Amino acid sequence: MQAELQRRFNDIQEREENRILPIPPTDEKERWSFAHHEGAPGKGKNGMDRYLNIRPWSHNRIKLDVPDDTLDYVNASPIAVPASDEAAPTFRYIAMQGPTPQSFDSVWRMVAENTTQTAVVVQLTTMVENGHIKCAQYFPFNDEDKTWVLNAADAWGDGWTATLTYESTETLCDGAIERRKLLLHVGGEEEPRTVWHLFYRRWSDFGAPALTEVANFFHLMKVSRQHAVEIDEPRFIHCSAGVGRTGTFICLEHLMRELEMGAFDAVDPNDADADPVYETVEVLRQQRRLMVQSSVQYMFIYQVMRQLWGERYGLLEDEVRTGAGQPALKRFEMAADPVRPNSAGDSSPVSEGGVSLVPEQD
Repeated sequence: MQAELQRRFNDIQEREENRILPIPPTDEKERWSFAHHEGAPGKGKNGMDRYLNIRPWSHNRIKLDVPDDTLDYVNASPIAVPASDEAAPTFRYIAMQGPTPQSFDSVWRMVAENTTQTAVVVQLTTMVENGHIKCAQYFPFNDEDKTWVLNAADAWGDGWTATLTYESTETLCDGAIERRKLLLHVGGEEEPRTVWHLFYRRWSDFGAPALTEVANFFHLMKVSRQHAVEIDEPRFIHCSAGVGRTGTFICLEHLMRELEMGAFDAVDPNDADADPVYETVEVLRQQRRLMVQSSVQYMFIYQVMRQLWGERYGLLEDEVRTGAGQPALKRFEMAADPVRPNSAGDSSPVSEGGVSLVPEQD
């Protein structure tokens, strides 16, 4: 079964590569072009992208509400994942790269423009992994660095400014999660926005959470939803590139909700094409390139869903392993061997999906 899952992951990779082939030029190819920019105002051409080859699709990117002829670019993509039950709200996210020093003002302006009272930011990467910078410190960390002034130089020329103030920190799940409360106060507005910053510390690049960490990962999802007061507003999710761990979080949260709602109960178990994981990843990749970046992450999703499937229907471990008694979706019949992280760890800039991450040079 793992060979079949690898084949299907490779198929997703191939479909994406076919979208972006430069020839022959067609209207459809133009749709799958990448967003480009001329750099941050007053900050040179480089720095807005952490990785040069991972940018939002030009037709599906966040555009800042700024004056014409100024930089409206953030390496971020709006993501919508509707439920099969039309009565349930659509999960909305903004998937973004880990901020760079040059992008701080743009990132926080994006947060302000896409929320009203409360913002939820989920960070799935540490700042440095195995000696490689994965994300800049883009928020005040503690009382020693309590308040930041944003856009003091008025880069867009429209007077937009804000302050970002540290309020408190607490740890959850035995240190796996740090929850920070920040206040984002935009100039001219009476009340600040509350920003809940959730920092998940135990997930290495290109890999998947350890099996012993799955409960903590689920708790991260739950807490992020609890703080998302306005259901029509997005949560901001990022790792380093904003595709692998970010895509895995979004994909798995959607599939878990579908399972809980019974969306898979009526699916024909003998339908070889019935594969909600494959379908969801494909939907995500049409909104942002390389979502669920590595085969390790792809198989991790199946493994988690297999376990949840067994728990929902009261199956024993042997039944889950063999598929005996399952009411639907044989695609969840995975081998019982745990998915192991990429042996290369974070020291390798190449994912198991075969896509190199190209850091932007200063």
